[in-house]
Amino acid sequence: MGRWYPRQFYGFDRVMNEPSQSTHRVPDAKLSSHQEINFSSTLTALCLLVCVSGFVFLLWSVSASEVVPESVTVSRDLERLGSRMLEFESRLSELSSIERGMFRLWGEEGDIQAQLRQWYQEFPHERRHPIDELYAGILDGEAELKTEIMESIKGWSSENPPPPVFRRLLQVGYLGSTTEPIDFDLLQARLAEEVPTNWFYFQLAQRLARQSGDQVLHANLQGQIQQLTDAQLWKWRTLVILELTLGGIGFMCFVYLAVMWFKQRTAQSTETSTQLIPSWTFQEGMAVLVSGGALSIILIALVAVGPNGENLLEDYGSLLLYFPTVGLAMAMLCRPKKQSLLAVLGCNHLTQTLRSFLPILLSVIALGLIGDWLIMLGGDTLEFSVHWTEWFLPELVWSSQAELLKITMEVVVLAPIFEEIIFRGLVFSTLRAKFGFPVSMMGSAVIFALAHGYGPIAFLTVLWSGMLWAWIYERTGSVVPGMCAHAINNGLVVYFLVALFR
Repeated sequence: MGRWYPRQFYGFDRVMNEPSQSTHRVPDAKLSSHQEINFSSTLTALCLLVCVSGFVFLLWSVSASEVVPESVTVSRDLERLGSRMLEFESRLSELSSIERGMFRLWGEEGDIQAQLRQWYQEFPHERRHPIDELYAGILDGEAELKTEIMESIKGWSSENPPPPVFRRLLQVGYLGSTTEPIDFDLLQARLAEEVPTNWFYFQLAQRLARQSGDQVLHANLQGQIQQLTDAQLWKWRTLVILELTLGGIGFMCFVYLAVMWFKQRTAQSTETSTQLIPSWTFQEGMAVLVSGGALSIILIALVAVGPNGENLLEDYGSLLLYFPTVGLAMAMLCRPKKQSLLAVLGCNHLTQTLRSFLPILLSVIALGLIGDWLIMLGGDTLEFSVHWTEWFLPELVWSSQAELLKITMEVVVLAPIFEEIIFRGLVFSTLRAKFGFPVSMMGSAVIFALAHGYGPIAFLTVLWSGMLWAWIYERTGSVVPGMCAHAINNGLVVYFLVALFR
């Protein structure tokens, strides 16, 4: 490690002992005071009411909304998600133990099929595409659930029932109870016509080949699915290598920094503790935050009910979400004091900041990855799973190259920049002006996690990230390291979705 990151390169003493030049730190016992900016208490209360109402509406809409708002879109998404994950699972025996362990963060072998059966059950029959009925039947068949297949076939009496060949394929492939003569060649041809070359197709086609005794066709189908999944296999290995490399280097940095901090702490036990505080008071910060949040909610609502509102929100929703709060902070918190918000948040001298805080940044990245792995393993142990709608982003899978670039820029660049400014630079700093570090860290992380509207497991992963990024801001006095860690975290998610499902 010393050969890669010499002490003079990353400024260890500054990382552990000295704040950034743009950081406001004073001894705990000597917090400075300044003339507080006056905000209307009535207006602040109204803004707070709007924020609370908007948050309650968000929670209600997430809990009350159906999993399948658009049958065509969900049908397409579930097919791609299920097929790619099951195709990849079929190659697990070829992976190393480390790669298999990484993949099983999603669950033990066989859990993916069980999850997919549950997700298809959440998809109401009246909204399913006919081919979804076949996919659900294949999942039941692979799990040897013959009773469920027969009940599903009996229920195919909707206005848009599956073609008769689907019933025949399931009966021959999985039930084995038919009195009619079987033309396996015809069934294979119809299967190839009706179903795309995905996991569902290959599973049913191989069953028909085995039942007909056609070993040549069975071997040919196995070779085709291997060729189909070769590219995904190498993309997965690239992701595993990248995450393990970041985790390994970062963990070594963390251990080294912890040892050096302990030694210096012991040698300087009489050092006066310091506190990072913003240039505004708690009351000022809260007034700006609730005002910015209320303004964002109002603007989004006005655009949503206007003409072409959905498309406008899709293109400019992130700006409406971030800019009001950041703009108000610049105008109402910093400008009266003749300060720059970026300077206050330690965003000046970017190159020097990143060089100085590289070890602690790598440490936080590693802790974030390790924490996510442990949370997912814990959720699997407690039989809590992350719903596919919480992590599968159709825009990354189905969009054009230009749209993919735009979405990637929003997720990997814009979101980390503005979310770190808001949730760490403003929310955490405002809480820090009144409370101690543990309360401020946890409070800002909880708000950050709630704002994402995820389920329990995903909520915990976002909460953990929020805690780490608040800690690195406290340690460095700059939101830049948190932005970088946030961007890398989002970048890994984007790569995972694009590499495996696009």
